[in-house]
Amino acid sequence: MTILGIDVGTSGIRAAAIDAGSLRPTTAIVKEHYALDFPEPDGVEVPVERVWNAIVAAVRQCGAKNFAGIGISCLTPALVLLDSADRPLGPCWLHLDRRSRTVARKVQAEVGDEFLNTVGNRPLPGGISATCWRQQADENPNLPRQVRRYLHLLSWIGWKLTGEFAIDPANASFSGLFGTVTDQKWSPRWCDYFGVRPDWLPPVLSGDATLGKLTTSAAIDLGLDPGVDVKMGTADTTCAIIAAGMRPGEILHSVGTTQVVAALTDNPHPDPRRLTRLLGIGDSFLRVTHNPVGGAALDWLHATCFHEQSAHEFFEIAIPQAINRQTNVRLDPPYLGGDRLEIEPAYAGFQGVTVTTPREDLLAAVLIAMREQHSVVVRNLGIGTTVRRVYLTGGAADLVRKLIPEYAHADIVPVIEGAVRGVARLFRI
Repeated sequence: MTILGIDVGTSGIRAAAIDAGSLRPTTAIVKEHYALDFPEPDGVEVPVERVWNAIVAAVRQCGAKNFAGIGISCLTPALVLLDSADRPLGPCWLHLDRRSRTVARKVQAEVGDEFLNTVGNRPLPGGISATCWRQQADENPNLPRQVRRYLHLLSWIGWKLTGEFAIDPANASFSGLFGTVTDQKWSPRWCDYFGVRPDWLPPVLSGDATLGKLTTSAAIDLGLDPGVDVKMGTADTTCAIIAAGMRPGEILHSVGTTQVVAALTDNPHPDPRRLTRLLGIGDSFLRVTHNPVGGAALDWLHATCFHEQSAHEFFEIAIPQAINRQTNVRLDPPYLGGDRLEIEPAYAGFQGVTVTTPREDLLAAVLIAMREQHSVVVRNLGIGTTVRRVYLTGGAADLVRKLIPEYAHADIVPVIEGAVRGVARLFRI
């Protein structure tokens, strides 16, 4: 059985024909970029039609048409508001957006503990879509009268494909309106608190459930035959986990612009040092932590201090040479890539720098901080510090494998293009 896998990332689409048995692509994995908009310093958004156009372009480039079904993985959260005619009321606010800090501070001050213990997370700006909603509604008092549907991007894409509205449990967990660790239903308490009408919200559907059939209009756009099953889909991290076949006691380490470490659990036990959400399929929960020293920090150092080097020279020569370099320079605080788990902005600082400090010491300090913060991240997962198996995914996975001492004795399993391949597993669970 061949599945069309579509992975919607933060700034691009991946699409391929995937064999549901082996999870191997039977076509090239097509990558189609879409641009993000930055309307103000803390704003990160994208018009949903731009995302759809990128999906169309990627699917058409796959060169295959005969699919038994379509599966989707998607970043989360990403708020989409529709009016009574199902037209977008503005661009989609992405998880990187931080314009809702004012709302997040207020929620934390008023009901922070209650929110954490029922929703499973702190009211993070961008990381919880209800804070984005409340910020928009505060800025535009007419907005609540215009809204008919409160969705995440995955739900909107599902509607474009099938004409049906739903949301998976992983996305619902990051809405701020869902009892993730209580009754796993839309919460009247939090809907009332944030001013969201319950009838705006879609039904919650497991990520492996069939959302509907591909409509004729969507099939024409994509160059496919109508009528095939479309799965609800779920978060990109979840799809990578099910592609890997990960079990409790193991971790997924995704290495890219940011570093995300995730572990499965049957016990959600919310904690301010991590994110807690439903996996999106079945009854398991996912604990997620974030290393603030990730690829963005290395990209900044490359552009600032090693700009005459090509990316190959910097990542393949300069970084390996600096991994064991001794230096008195410290990156402290270490938040060179910010901190996704905090409401307030986080800033980094180099300590011990003089006018004679070579750039190689700055690079070594960043790598030391990345290594040290990894230990903190794993500890914050709350699953113990000895991990028997690590599933590594992302562009800098090889670097991290060499950098982290704990990985020297762990069973390291590379996961290549896990998000787009994992959607085929939705048809086998």
